[in-house]
Amino acid sequence: MMKWCMRIIGAFLLAVAFNAAAADEYALGAGDVIRIQVFQNPDLTTEARVSESGEISFPLLGAVNVGGAGIGQAERKIEQSLVKGGFVQKPQVNIVLLQVRGNQVAVLGMVNRPGRFVIETFDTHLSEMLATAGGVLTMAGSGKAIITGQRDGQVMRREVDLAELFLQDKRDADLLVMRGDVIYIVPGNQVSILGQVNRPGRFPLEDAKMKFSDALAMAGGVSPTGADTAVLEGMRNGQKFYKVVDLPSIYLDENSDMNPDVLAGDSIYVHRAPVFYIYGEVQRPGSYRIERSMTVMQALAEGGGPTPRGTQRGLKLHRKNTAGVVEKTTPGLDDLVQSGDVLYVKESLF
Repeated sequence: MMKWCMRIIGAFLLAVAFNAAAADEYALGAGDVIRIQVFQNPDLTTEARVSESGEISFPLLGAVNVGGAGIGQAERKIEQSLVKGGFVQKPQVNIVLLQVRGNQVAVLGMVNRPGRFVIETFDTHLSEMLATAGGVLTMAGSGKAIITGQRDGQVMRREVDLAELFLQDKRDADLLVMRGDVIYIVPGNQVSILGQVNRPGRFPLEDAKMKFSDALAMAGGVSPTGADTAVLEGMRNGQKFYKVVDLPSIYLDENSDMNPDVLAGDSIYVHRAPVFYIYGEVQRPGSYRIERSMTVMQALAEGGGPTPRGTQRGLKLHRKNTAGVVEKTTPGLDDLVQSGDVLYVKESLF
């Protein structure tokens, strides 16, 4: 029984010592609000805010610099000043931290909750601050954390690869952060996917490159109004790169050249699919997508065919020539339809 009691007492004393050490290691900073009490001297009890210069105002002593000092250090400093000034012979000073405003780190950029956060201990690491900010956004991809601050009176700037920090378990990448530091999360390798896709925007590349089809999948694929070709633009070996990608060929042709690599900084654009227009005596007048090698007969069928009052004879085609002038012709049913064509189905006279 005695041994059990001794263990409980030992654990209690250890917890008290640990909490005292944790309190002592917190460095007071600008904006912190503290309550100072002197045993058996209630008239000296005061609440003070640490100024930007690290000072507080205390009765009898005036300005006392506690900035950067641990709570225990600040207590001893006030005790020594009271003794030195002859105000209290054996003072016992107790400081309670009421509000924490100092020792803050700003976490900005591609995180879920950007803002300023308090460093509670001296051994706070980069990964812990990012967790406090809600973690890194998935859009950051294989981005970087840029840390700026002061170390030994010198300006410090470090870049940390997020993949090394979280995926490769590199301990040296998990830097210690200090008060006043600014952490900025910048996105990594990205590709822009625009035009007729279901989710246009900028997307991160998990690796240095990825296949064109995989990049389109990140944007939700081509929308129903999209063309069956897309444009890939970027830089290759310092030269401008431009390629028209035939989308059906990616899946219908085994040639891997039809599915090119997409690199960081590339742009993908999917144009709107070409359409033709049909009106007059047809079942469903309107505009329709032009399929590959579509004929006038197929276009007529797309509109539901002629009404009982309509006729295929005398079908008229309105098409702009190279000069932009609209020409009216009578097309054959096997002629190919072009983008912007207008078909008019006339009314039968008999």
